[in-house]
Amino acid sequence: MKKAGMIAAGLLAAIFWGDVLLDFFVTAVELLLEAIELVTEHVLEALLALTPYEAQAVTAWLGFGILMVALFFAFKRLSLVYQRAKSVFPVWWQAQKERVQVSWPGLAWQIALTGMVLMLLLLYL
Repeated sequence: MKKAGMIAAGLLAAIFWGDVLLDFFVTAVELLLEAIELVTEHVLEALLALTPYEAQAVTAWLGFGILMVALFFAFKRLSLVYQRAKSVFPVWWQAQKERVQVSWPGLAWQIALTGMVLMLLLLYL
């Protein structure tokens, strides 16, 4: 029960304070990257006897290279996820469609109307 309460609290926080939480996470990532950049610049200055300007340039190019490698692996992973979803989704969709077709005649009109309103609300969001 405690776990369900925590999940519900997290979902409510994400729904009502999503913009604040997103801003917090973006700021935290920016601060982390700035700290890593600062440490890298100081290490490059000390180890390679670079000027601050040269250390900044090397750090920028190093960060760009790391970003490109990370994006390569991320796109590779996303491609695999997309291919899997492309093969699994039609089967899942057909099963859900059949479940609705079987259960629809037995539903009261109030429940059916509520379900349709909720689906439209989700499409609107």
